[in-house]
Amino acid sequence: MRGLVVLLITLLASVSVDAQVADSLRGQARIRETLLAGQIRDMAELREELRESWARLEQQSGGLLRAQSEGETVDSLRLRDEELRQVEATLLTALSMSQQLRRSMLENREMLAAIEVEVGRLDAAVGAAEEPLNGTWRLIVEPGHDGLAYLQQQGTLVAGTYALSGGFTGSFRGTFVAGKVRLERIDSQIGFAAIFYGRLVGRGDNLRLQGNWEATQLASGLPSRGNWTASKVSEDQE
Repeated sequence: MRGLVVLLITLLASVSVDAQVADSLRGQARIRETLLAGQIRDMAELREELRESWARLEQQSGGLLRAQSEGETVDSLRLRDEELRQVEATLLTALSMSQQLRRSMLENREMLAAIEVEVGRLDAAVGAAEEPLNGTWRLIVEPGHDGLAYLQQQGTLVAGTYALSGGFTGSFRGTFVAGKVRLERIDSQIGFAAIFYGRLVGRGDNLRLQGNWEATQLASGLPSRGNWTASKVSEDQE
């Protein structure tokens, strides 16, 4: 009997540690996602800089070639050559920065993928958090809608129903893997209306879903994308 109690305590402690590690990894993932978003913005700016530098290189190298053909003075050619060297140096610097940024982005992607796998393993080990989506959720769909959704989770599969302001009702179907949810919104009036992407965050009474959505049907005058959040409704509030 005493041995059984010790084993139970050991198992509970292990589950608690797994849950803490999973939460820590989720925190690391959020930090890396923030870094990655910044890197993507930096890459977009760097891409414009490369395009401008290449255009200047084309222009000045062409000008130097014409100047050589037309027999400009040595001093003029020397000045053109120096200007071209400066453009080349700027271009090479931007290319080096681009290579470093790409490597860093790839490392972040690889780490996020590894974290996702490990969080999935830990969540499976914890067991108690295998089906956290079950229940009623208060929805806010930006822009302009709020309502309720009832979700049922079986393993990685999710299904449910919803009712939104404006008389919109329908169903959800999708998946939940490693803390990430993907839900297809099937509206009772317009059919397959949108895809909701999100992440489960928080714990206990602060459990919530948050992410963005994209319309699958582009209707005139209606938004095609936006943000959404869902907070878990406790049994006392239902």
